[in-house]
Amino acid sequence: MVSTHASAQLMTPIDLVTLAFQGVKLYFSESVPKEMTVTSSGTGKTKEEAVNNALLNSVQESIGVLVVSDQTVENNKVVRDLAAMYSSGMVNSYEIKNCSGETTITCHVKAVVSPWSFQRKLLGNSKTIVINGNDLQGQHMTARNTLIQRYKLTEYYLSQVQQSGLEVKIREVKVLPSMRENATVQVDYEVHWNPQFKKDIIAFLMKLEKDTNGQKENNHQVYVQWGPTGFFDNRAYINTYDGQFRNMMLKYLNEPIRVRVDELNTCEEFDSAGGIFGIDWYGFRRQKTVEMSPNQLRRISSLSMSLGCRPGKLL
Repeated sequence: MVSTHASAQLMTPIDLVTLAFQGVKLYFSESVPKEMTVTSSGTGKTKEEAVNNALLNSVQESIGVLVVSDQTVENNKVVRDLAAMYSSGMVNSYEIKNCSGETTITCHVKAVVSPWSFQRKLLGNSKTIVINGNDLQGQHMTARNTLIQRYKLTEYYLSQVQQSGLEVKIREVKVLPSMRENATVQVDYEVHWNPQFKKDIIAFLMKLEKDTNGQKENNHQVYVQWGPTGFFDNRAYINTYDGQFRNMMLKYLNEPIRVRVDELNTCEEFDSAGGIFGIDWYGFRRQKTVEMSPNQLRRISSLSMSLGCRPGKLL
């Protein structure tokens, strides 16, 4: 038995667009100023922990935070437990206003926050440049948190493509003429994208391109194309800033398509030119042949197909 509970919510003061994903509403900020000054608080066991939490809160309060949770239980065992809070921004500079408390410390900070694509850079033209180590640490800590949450969210979306984003339909079933005792059954089927799912995941990829400044920088970049393209159409350039992040995206984007014939306990695997987005909007048609004994053939009353069968169960 498999049960899934997924939810998403967002708290933000900024204009929003909505992305519907597998019944979950995801909200993204579209209109964001280059810098915002906010006052936030955070708690922790130490002053450093309280300040760090205050900085993370300042990003979430100014940019907006996407909260996604998804728990899937299979045979009374949790097989997926996702909890991600994604806010694509970082602290450029901050000032600690005050801290109080003994066992639990609360700190208030005044922080200058910007979206990821407007990260402040230090420029100089001499041997020495004046820097503020605390500000750089704040940038590193908030940027690292953004990358970790972005990784979790991206992996979650891409992992759902084969089970929820692609659909399979049986078009024809027939027995091929043969002089052999066993029968050869041919199943004609097609795989295609669910149009709404494809539209939604493209919106997410475009959001990642915007968040990571993909049109202007190249840092462990992943290129995704989902159709015929002009100069900017039907493509996204996504900076991952990390080799592990990039490899994860490439793995899912180029993963073989797996189709299972449930009653026959067979799972077919095939590669699609161009990866999962190589399956065009109108589908991809294939044929599967299975050899069956006369008794097996008589017992079959229906055939059904599904996507996403597990590697290792290929017959």
